[in-house]
Amino acid sequence: MGASQSDNAHLSKADVVSRIKTRLASADIKKAQEVGGIFLFNIIKGTTVYSWTLDLNKVEVFEGEPEDDPDTTFTLNEHYFKQLVYGKEDARTIMQAGRCSVTGDIMRAMKLEPYIKLN
Repeated sequence: MGASQSDNAHLSKADVVSRIKTRLASADIKKAQEVGGIFLFNIIKGTTVYSWTLDLNKVEVFEGEPEDDPDTTFTLNEHYFKQLVYGKEDARTIMQAGRCSVTGDIMRAMKLEPYIKLN
């Protein structure tokens, strides 16, 4: 298990999003649509920002920003993004510590764990 965790630390943001896309493909579509919403993630590394979108209305994941305004936008650095998706740190802890900026529908955002958590 230790080897796979260290491997995860070296995955690129795009690889992580690809894994989230694969996870979403196996999710219960009706349950995902019940949560609904468009979630924009802005992942910061140095001076660059990598954006990707989780659209639970259409049940899809893609790189870049959505055409419609997102219901919730998350802005956090790459380290905390990986901590979040690999379950090493709880979303509430990251937000309460000020490590993640969240704007929009925070209550709906709390229902994302089954769709973005990879472990």
